[in-house]
Amino acid sequence: MSEIQRIVEHLDRILPQFIQDEPLPGLAVGVVYDHRMIYAKGFGVSDIQSGEAVTEHTLFHMASVSKTLVATGMMQLAEEGVIDLDGVVSDYLPYFEMADDRSRNLTIRQLLSHTSGLPDEDDFAWDRPEYDEGSLERYVRSMKDCKLQREPGQAFAYSNIGYEILGDVIAKVTGLSFELYMKQKLLEPASMLNSTFLKEEAAETDYPLAVPHVLGLQGGYGAEPSSIFPYHRAHAPSSTLYANAVDMCHYALAHLSGSSTPRGDGKLLLEANSYSEMWRRAASTDYGDILEDMGLGWFMGLYRGRRVLSHMGRDTGFRSGFMLLPDEGMGVVFMMNADYVGGKILGSAILDVLLGEDVPYVQQSLAHHLSQLTITSGVDAAFREYEEIQQSCPERFLVIEGEFNAGAYTLMAGGWLQEGIRLLELSVQIFPESSNLHDSLGEMYLLAGERALALMHYEKSVELDPEHAEGIRMVNELLQSN
Repeated sequence: MSEIQRIVEHLDRILPQFIQDEPLPGLAVGVVYDHRMIYAKGFGVSDIQSGEAVTEHTLFHMASVSKTLVATGMMQLAEEGVIDLDGVVSDYLPYFEMADDRSRNLTIRQLLSHTSGLPDEDDFAWDRPEYDEGSLERYVRSMKDCKLQREPGQAFAYSNIGYEILGDVIAKVTGLSFELYMKQKLLEPASMLNSTFLKEEAAETDYPLAVPHVLGLQGGYGAEPSSIFPYHRAHAPSSTLYANAVDMCHYALAHLSGSSTPRGDGKLLLEANSYSEMWRRAASTDYGDILEDMGLGWFMGLYRGRRVLSHMGRDTGFRSGFMLLPDEGMGVVFMMNADYVGGKILGSAILDVLLGEDVPYVQQSLAHHLSQLTITSGVDAAFREYEEIQQSCPERFLVIEGEFNAGAYTLMAGGWLQEGIRLLELSVQIFPESSNLHDSLGEMYLLAGERALALMHYEKSVELDPEHAEGIRMVNELLQSN
């Protein structure tokens, strides 16, 4: 059996099992191996209501993976002398200003490396979308009342806002809309012929656009279509690439080719020194593993001793991941039309298959598994299942604190308050040092009318995190009302 055949058969074995085990509607995966696309497949459905199957051509919202294209576009403009990576943002956008004098010295490089000191966006206005070309400039102009969170260049702090500003820079220095520049200079040269940053263009392609799904209880614990689609033209640079598994493999090949992919004007996609600049450590993150360092628009780290360049994405109803192992000629992309299934474990499993590791399965979320069982068989059955798993196959399951919390709140929102409480009681046994889980238990016990138990868990939350302001407020309120 050839190595490629081994990889294909291995993925065909574990990926259908993964989507069956998780409450996940649809998944697409693409793999580049030895500088060749060897795998591009879809699993599940693009919409649980229509039942339309996901294929390798189904378009997904790629969320923050979009930022890698913005970074590549900025490197092109730097090569051409149109921008200077160390140039000041306001030199390119004279109307950019903030309520902070330090912002006058913000550079393109600082925006690319998330070291600008800018805050992150806390409201993408997905429920209030804008579609006109002027949206991006209006967004940048709206920064005039904002302040920096720290000194520029001081440390890494992820900021979507910085990438919207970069997108506006691209538009203004080229005289093209951001989306048109990306189409002409990146998507088309990289043979991403069905990809776009414009939702209306995605809807007009020959291939379906996956529907976003969120966690709910409409048909039992699992996916339900989101009432919101994550699109707003002001957030195109940070978030709104629409692509499929095939196109993302082409994108991987364009970068893995080592500056040998033709561009429309006859030049290369990027010159070798631009790759060195873009993929050089600019800041350390606190994320660890393959996300340990930040380059210019790309996360950097090691996986089993191999260099990895990557970006993950998550927006309402979607999750994605894109990873390159440039020294091995490998690339991996995955895209899901749900936002509540973790991508890190899936990406790691696929990389392990490529690297020849034994991967019998992709680990399943314990929280989702027990929450589903609570709905179908009752909370006592879920507790019994947990005990059996602990005895027989704990390694089969992935135990993530946040997923237990999210599962409990999903149960509560669906009218299963007591079941949500029981799930949280189990979760604090697993994560006894979690202030957040005790805070959630306090909230749910208060809703259930159990004030003494609510106070106990709020107090524990504050004990574990003395700076937890909301917990302190609730403790004081409960003590005063006794």
